[in-house]
Amino acid sequence: MTMLQSLVAEAMRDPDSGSPRQWEGVAQYLRTCGEDPWPARSAELALLLHCSPQEALEVAAEALATNDGQAAVVRPMFVAWAREDFQAAEPLMSVFTSHDTNVEHDDVLVPAAEVDALARWLSIQRGHDVTITDATVIGGGFSRRMWRATMTEPADTSRIVVRVEQGGMFGTDTISEVAAMRAVRSAGYGVPEVLHVETSGEVLGQPCMVMEHVDGVVRLDDQGLDDIIRSLVALHALPTAILHTGQRTPDQVIADNIDGWLALYRQHAPRTIPLIDDAAAWLRRNLAPTGPSVIVHGDAGPGNALFDAVNGLTVLDWEFAHIGDAAEDWAYLALIRGRRTMGADAWKQRLRDVANVTFTDEQWRTWLAYNHFRGACVNLTALTVFENGPRRTADQLAIGIAVSLRFLNQLIDITCAEAP
Repeated sequence: MTMLQSLVAEAMRDPDSGSPRQWEGVAQYLRTCGEDPWPARSAELALLLHCSPQEALEVAAEALATNDGQAAVVRPMFVAWAREDFQAAEPLMSVFTSHDTNVEHDDVLVPAAEVDALARWLSIQRGHDVTITDATVIGGGFSRRMWRATMTEPADTSRIVVRVEQGGMFGTDTISEVAAMRAVRSAGYGVPEVLHVETSGEVLGQPCMVMEHVDGVVRLDDQGLDDIIRSLVALHALPTAILHTGQRTPDQVIADNIDGWLALYRQHAPRTIPLIDDAAAWLRRNLAPTGPSVIVHGDAGPGNALFDAVNGLTVLDWEFAHIGDAAEDWAYLALIRGRRTMGADAWKQRLRDVANVTFTDEQWRTWLAYNHFRGACVNLTALTVFENGPRRTADQLAIGIAVSLRFLNQLIDITCAEAP
């Protein structure tokens, strides 16, 4: 049994790890994926690049990033291999539940040991006895393991949400997420209140936050979608100084963000992926600011907005928040995150009508490439999380392999389209 098969067998024993349908897809992938093709590919590259097989991927990555004389030879090879790898991962793609709001997730109780540990810690934080009951896992989250619960205190009972890190999933962390939430909330933006933050990981095994439970529903009607667009306009209008006080030009912000995603890929990829290095160089040549830097949500979409008659719109999931270009959010919403509700062209028209947001075709193309680049990089972290545990899910495996490959293939549709 391979290491991956052993880890899958272990994960399947956890009722919080995925549905039987998901694990059936994983089993199909393991049956059909075959042997690792990269030793043979590296040997083929070594002959072309006059280096050892061990050096071949690094040499190829340098050739593509600098677009030297070998790039035109090896780039088509890597594109063909990426297509093959994504096709081989298709059974895993069917495993991924995505953010589909129509997916029904079974209620899974939070283990009593975790509930008790949190209650003891909250009792210390709040200075009186706290009891936690009705704790159930919220399905559909990927960067964090989330659960809802009832918190009972001597003078009050309230509903809370707990967000627990998952070993660095997507390269995000609780400290940065809480800082973003508190910053935009202090500016009057609709964000849940963060009640407590535990950064050591000693209570639940990973850093976590406890925040208020916000009532509301996901809305996909016209008014709801328009309100999401307006909420992004409001976010982008906030002063960036509430989140980051450094003085950087928009060009420097873009360069820093590309470097950040590139570093994340290099940290988590099982091997060098020359097409990602190639794409980073392409973005540096082609990506340009569309305006002043703004606070970017990074995961804007219908699934991360709750509507309530009393509280209005509350925006969730701030782990990707950072300083960047407004086009990051608009392209992600219109061309990636919102495609379940309407097509890309309809989203573009809606952005023009509701927010007066218009970009040239070239701007859309380059910022879509940026989002695909980010996706190809950050989703690699899920494979590391799956391998390291301690909590492994079918979605992590699908994200770390198939979803990352999907973004890579969408990326090279743009960055390699006109390459020699």
